[in-house]
Amino acid sequence: MQELWSDDPKVVGEEIIRLIGQRTPVTLFQKGLNPQKLTPSEIFTKEAEPLILFTKDTPFQAPKDPCLLLYQHRNQPMRGFHATPVLETNSELGVLFPASIITVQRRRYPRYVTSTRSVATFTRKASQYLNHGTIKNISIEGARLVGKFSEHIQKGDKLSPLSMTLRLRFGDFEEKATAPEALVRRVIELDQETREFGVQFTLKGTDLENLERYLAICSIQDSPPNAT
Repeated sequence: MQELWSDDPKVVGEEIIRLIGQRTPVTLFQKGLNPQKLTPSEIFTKEAEPLILFTKDTPFQAPKDPCLLLYQHRNQPMRGFHATPVLETNSELGVLFPASIITVQRRRYPRYVTSTRSVATFTRKASQYLNHGTIKNISIEGARLVGKFSEHIQKGDKLSPLSMTLRLRFGDFEEKATAPEALVRRVIELDQETREFGVQFTLKGTDLENLERYLAICSIQDSPPNAT
């Protein structure tokens, strides 16, 4: 859910300056295209219009239509702004200065279906056996995992650590997050070899920010066509 954070030119300008000063990572998103990561570098004026210049983390061709740029300050909700690309080189992208900044608020603990290419690896605490599986869906505090997991893992066991690679349903964008410990809340035997685990975890720091960014993009993907 997107809500207005500020449309005060002074506040917006100070926020953009803060982004550039801290070189806060920004994700460029447009529905139907692969998200791209950028680093803000400077503000400059072209033909009397202020532009924000970003450095591309990897080469890509910018969308011609307005896009949504998402970012997050530590321990704060996801924010973003709509902007139109007007300048591009192989390594840089310039967009028009935004008129407003929004916050992207997730509904409380929504669960999103992931790509079939989202995967997890883990061991049962105090065990050396490494389990591999896919992530069927995920929320800010838990996930549903499916795979040929060890039969020794049961409800109430702890997985430590739980490493996750989260991918979208299109493109090659991904986020990585690791839970130091996850509790197995549910075990379902799907067949003689395949098991499903419902796990609960608490992430902190960069891992939490990576998961929140992934969930924010999932929420935009699942929003109505004209929402962005």
